[in-house]
Amino acid sequence: MMVEATEPKSKQAVAYVRVSSRAQEKRGDGLSSQEAVCRRYADAMGYEIVEVFREVLTGGAVDRPAMQSLMKYLRQHRAEGRYVIVDDISRFSRGHEAHWPLKKELARVGGVLCSPKMKFGNTANDRLVEGVMVTVSQHQRELNAEQTRTRMFGRVLNGYWPFASPMGYRHARVSGHAGLLLVRDEPVASIIQEAMEGFASGRFETQSEVKRFLESQPAFPRKIRKGEVHLQTVADILTKLLYAGYVEHKEWGVTPQKAKHEGLVSLETFERIQSRINGTARVPMRADIRSDFPLRGALSCASCGKPMSACWSTSKTGAKHPYYFCFGKGCDRYRKSVRRDEIETAFSEMLKQLVPAPKLVELARAMFKEAWRQRTAQAGELAESYKREIGKLEKETKRLIDLIVGTSSTEVAKAYERRVSEIEKQKLLLTEKRDQLGQKPGSFDELFELAVSFLSKPYELWVSGNLALQKLVLRLTFAEHLVYCPNEGLRTPKTTMPFKLLESFRGGKTKMARPKRFELLRGRMLSDSSIPLFTPRAAFFAAPLGRASSPQSSQLTLL
Repeated sequence: MMVEATEPKSKQAVAYVRVSSRAQEKRGDGLSSQEAVCRRYADAMGYEIVEVFREVLTGGAVDRPAMQSLMKYLRQHRAEGRYVIVDDISRFSRGHEAHWPLKKELARVGGVLCSPKMKFGNTANDRLVEGVMVTVSQHQRELNAEQTRTRMFGRVLNGYWPFASPMGYRHARVSGHAGLLLVRDEPVASIIQEAMEGFASGRFETQSEVKRFLESQPAFPRKIRKGEVHLQTVADILTKLLYAGYVEHKEWGVTPQKAKHEGLVSLETFERIQSRINGTARVPMRADIRSDFPLRGALSCASCGKPMSACWSTSKTGAKHPYYFCFGKGCDRYRKSVRRDEIETAFSEMLKQLVPAPKLVELARAMFKEAWRQRTAQAGELAESYKREIGKLEKETKRLIDLIVGTSSTEVAKAYERRVSEIEKQKLLLTEKRDQLGQKPGSFDELFELAVSFLSKPYELWVSGNLALQKLVLRLTFAEHLVYCPNEGLRTPKTTMPFKLLESFRGGKTKMARPKRFELLRGRMLSDSSIPLFTPRAAFFAAPLGRASSPQSSQLTLL
């Protein structure tokens, strides 16, 4: 039942002005212009506007902060009543769900709705006109929403992102692009790029470690007190396809496709991240791993094989001493401690032994350079192979689409659709690899020096005292946990592939390799007769590297 409004006893009035978005507020000066119209109407009717309530919210909403403040004000002056002036009925509401409940509540608290553009009466004809105007207003709102959604849908199909920009990006106008384009927002973009590539490569073992890395970056935005980054923020970053330079919208049926903006990482790196996230669960990084004990988490007990713990021990004199110890129950070394200096000194000596000599680096350079040349020569063949694979996948997609159209089973159709989605991802990966063949990320010398800078400096990075660099050394140098025995010290570790390959050339247990792995090619050679192709470690490091003796000379090259 409609509550009829009674005429106010005073000539005082309030104005209610509303726009749907901040863009309308700034661009069209909508609130000020509406207020001016309301004040002009009040002057003409002899009313005095004593309050103005401003709102930036869609007209389809019932719960509006400024409207609630208006209702509270009217309750306080219910005895005298107030005129409520709006510029247009669409400013009061833009739908039946909001209009009639709001008007009923307005009348109940002593408000009388009025507008310079229409009459709000209580007769049947007045209500009919009012209902029609509300219907028209609602239709316009829904039509605007549909048109906006259609334009946004078209933008997504064209490879643009019309929604709010994620961290690391901002919208900007770029020459050659219609509308706004996502561009890198530095330095946040580079921080996110390093975090994603670090997780993909294993530099960061868990998402908790990515979280700590982001928290260590002063420029990275935080939404939590005490400067913390929420784990959900980390998960959103690692799973957002947008960072790979692709757009998708599952609700609108838009499958992943190449975007117009530049990705922070490659699609291959993004897929590697998803594989790590969906793979085997990992234990979160301990909160008490500090620079005091950099080997904690990488050191195992020789007796039981369990990771060794560490702590500071206080002596009777009050002095503190650092120790590593086994905490495995049942182990004969349980709670027996070893001085930190003893273990870490032995570890530092081990790192020194892993540093390759300059002569060995020069040999590795010659080998890898030839492999680089061969890889470059094969680029055309690889591009053709990728093209053939993409063609096969496209045929498979067409076949599956025909099966989807022909089946009457919903479950079978969904299974085919999932397979089509997987094939589309494979196509995108192959297309990216094909496109990258023509790109040159850097010269061989630049990339080789970048790799050798780590291979030749693990000890320097370790003694720097930087915990992040020390953890990087542990992960990139050793394939398994280090094993410590009090009687034997650190046992021979299992190193990662780069160090293992270099060790095979300088160790004493070497022999002639099979022809399918090595071949003699023209170029420089080790001309000193005292250096055989495969030599014991001492002889190799002591002998000088000779110059090329002739154009027909040969060298050892890795294929």
